Amino acid sequence: MWHWVLQELSATAHFIIAGAIAKEASRDLAVTEVWILACFSLALFASALMSLIAGRLMDRYGAGKTMRFVSFAGGASLGIAAISWNAVVFAIALFGMQLASAFLFYEAAFVFLIQRDAVHAKGQIAQLTLIVAFSSTLFWPLTSLLLASISWRQVCWIYGGCNVLLALPLIHFVLVGPPVTLGHQHKVHGPQARSFSKLIDLVLVSVGFSLTTFVFSALLGQMIPILSSTGLDIERTALVSTLFGPSQVAIRLFAASFTERISPIQLTMLSCVMLSAATFVIMLASHTLVGILIFIAFFGFSSGLNSICRGSLPLSLFGPDGYGTRVGLITTFRLSTASFAPFFFSLIQSNYGIVLALASLALCAIGSTLSFAFVSARSKREPSR
Repeated sequence: MWHWVLQELSATAHFIIAGAIAKEASRDLAVTEVWILACFSLALFASALMSLIAGRLMDRYGAGKTMRFVSFAGGASLGIAAISWNAVVFAIALFGMQLASAFLFYEAAFVFLIQRDAVHAKGQIAQLTLIVAFSSTLFWPLTSLLLASISWRQVCWIYGGCNVLLALPLIHFVLVGPPVTLGHQHKVHGPQARSFSKLIDLVLVSVGFSLTTFVFSALLGQMIPILSSTGLDIERTALVSTLFGPSQVAIRLFAASFTERISPIQLTMLSCVMLSAATFVIMLASHTLVGILIFIAFFGFSSGLNSICRGSLPLSLFGPDGYGTRVGLITTFRLSTASFAPFFFSLIQSNYGIVLALASLALCAIGSTLSFAFVSARSKREPSR
C-alpha cells in the first residue's frame, strides 16, 4: 500500500511541477510561459491517449512490473528537464513525465490492488484514496518552498531522485511478495448477449465518468475566476478554497467506513448528485458566503467519492478479468474530454456570461447522473451478469 502512496505522490509531483515552474523555466529557456503551458496541455492529452496502452500492458505483465520501468522513465524525464538546454528538450521531458504518469496515477494503483487481491480490493481502493487525498495539499506548498530556496532545475533533480531512489526500491520490495494473479489468465468467455450487455455498460460508464471529469476540470481550472465573480476578494477566495481538500478527505473517510454496506454504483450516483447540487448552488446562491461554502463542500464531496468510484465501479460491474484494459479505455475518454473543459468553459463565459457557463456544467453533471442511473437500472434488471 505504501509503495502506491509514494507512486501517487510522485505522479502528482509530475503534474504539479510543470505548472509551478512554468514562469521560471520560460524565463530561463527564452520562451513565453504560454508556450510552456501549451506544451504541458499537449502532454496531458498524450497521457490520456497512453492510458489505453498502459492498461493493456498492466493486464499483460502486471502493474507492479511495468512500474519498474516507468518509475525510472519518470525520474529520467525529470532529469532531462533539469539539464534541458533549450525549450524543445524541456518539452520532450514534459511529455516523458506525463506519459509516465499514465502508469502512476490512481487507476494504475487500482489495477495493482485488484491484481494482487481482487476480493479485498474495494476496501483497499478507498483506503488508498484516503491516504493520498493530501497529495496536492503537500506538493503545492512543498514545490513553492523549494522554488523559493533553489532553482527549478534543482527541484526537478530532487523529484527525479525520489522516483529512482525511493520508488524503485519499494517496487522491488512489493514484487518479491506473493505473485500477482493476472486477469487475462482467468478469462471466462460468456455468451454473446452477455458481452454486448457489458459493452453497453462500458459505454455508459465511460460517458458518465467523462462528463464528471469534464465538470471537475472546468471548475478546478476556473475556480479562482468563478469565486471572484461572486464578489469575494482574493483573501476570502483563498480561504474558502481551502475547504475543498478537507471535504474530499471527510467523504473518503465515510466511504472507507461503509464500503461493504454501500455498493459502488450507489456511491457513484451520490457523487453525481452532489456534483449537480454544487453547480446549481453556485449558480443560484453565489451572492452569499453560505452558498459559496456549500458549493465548495459539495464539490469536494463529489470529487472525493469520484476518485474511489473510478476504481471500484468497473471492478463491481465487469470483474477483475481485463480490468486494466477497461479502466485504461475509460481513462482515455475521461482525460481526453477533460483536456478541453477549461477552454470550453472560458469560451462560453466570455461570450455568454458566467451563469450560462455554469448552466452548461450543470447539464453535464445531470447527464452523468442519468448515465449511471441507466447502469443501475440495468444491473437490477440483469442481476446474474
